[in-house]
Amino acid sequence: MSQEILQKIHSALAGVSDPELHRPLPDLGMVESVSFKDGSAHIKILLTISGCPMRDRLSADINAAVSKVAGVTEIKLDFGVMNEAQRENVKKLLRNGKEKFIPFAQPDSLTRTIGIASGKGGVGKSSVTVNLARALVLRGFSVGILDADVYGHSIPRLLGIEGRRPTAIDQTFIPVEVDGIKVVSIEMFKPERSDPVAYRGPLLHRVLEQL
Repeated sequence: MSQEILQKIHSALAGVSDPELHRPLPDLGMVESVSFKDGSAHIKILLTISGCPMRDRLSADINAAVSKVAGVTEIKLDFGVMNEAQRENVKKLLRNGKEKFIPFAQPDSLTRTIGIASGKGGVGKSSVTVNLARALVLRGFSVGILDADVYGHSIPRLLGIEGRRPTAIDQTFIPVEVDGIKVVSIEMFKPERSDPVAYRGPLLHRVLEQL
C-alpha cells in the first residue's frame, strides 16, 4: 500500500509546474526525494537559487497537489538548493537539449565583448558604457550595448530613448538605434520603468541569452 501511495505522490508532483519556468518539477530535477510512512509524506525540493522568490508559491502548489492523494494525512516539505551541475541541466533543458552556442565567442568572430560591471550601485557603470560606446562609434566601429542591469537600467535614459521598444520580427528583436549605437535593455521589455523585476537564476539567464 505504501508503495502505491508513493507512486501517486510522484504522479501528483508531476502535475506541479515551476511558476516561472513552466515545466513540471520532476522534469526540472527539482524533486530530490520523496518518502512515505504512516500517512506522512516527506518531500525534498531543490530550488534553482537560494532565496527563490517562488518558494511560497511552490510550497502552496505542492501541498495542494499532494494533499489530494488518498492516504496522505501529513506533508513535510523541505527545501534545498541545486548545485552548479544541476542548474546547468536546467539551463540545457530550457534550451531544448541544445548546447550553448555564442556566435561572437567563436574563434573566427570579429566581435569583441567588453564587460562593464560593479558590485556596487551608483558608481558610473552606465556613464562609462555610454561614453565608451560613443567614442568607439566615432572611431568607425560598429557598436551595440546590451544593458543587462536588471534593477537599475539607466542606459535608455542616458541615450534619450526611454519608452522606445525594439522591433520584433517573428522571434527576432531588432535593437533600437541611436547615434549609430544599437541598444537593447531590460527596461524595453517592461510595461513601466518602475515595474519590479523578479527574475531568478535560470529564467534571468534565459532572458539574457535571448537578448
